[in-house]
Amino acid sequence: MTSDLQKLLNIIADTKKLIELAEEGEWDTVVELENTRDIAIKKLFDSKPDIEPSKLAEGIQFVLDKNKILTKYSLSQRDSIRMEISNAGHAHKAINAYLTTA
Repeated sequence: MTSDLQKLLNIIADTKKLIELAEEGEWDTVVELENTRDIAIKKLFDSKPDIEPSKLAEGIQFVLDKNKILTKYSLSQRDSIRMEISNAGHAHKAINAYLTTA
C-alpha cells in the first residue's frame, strides 16, 4: 500500500507535469491528468494523512502556488481561443459578403 507521503509526492509530481503540459499546449492531457490528480487529492484526505504537518503544509502550498500558474495558462488559452473564434467569425462574414455581391 502506498504511504500518504508517497501519495503527496505523486500529487506534486502530477502538478509539475500539469504545468509542463500546459506550457506545451497539451490541453486534452491537462484535463485528464487534472481529473486524476483531483481524485488522488481526495483519496489522500479520505482520512487524516499520516504526514508530518510541516511537510503536508509545504506540499499543499506547492500545489496551490502551481494551480495559480496553471489558471493563468488556462485563461490565456481561453483568450486565444476566443480570438480565433472572433477572427473566424469575421472571415465568415467577409466570405458571405463577397458571395452575395459576386
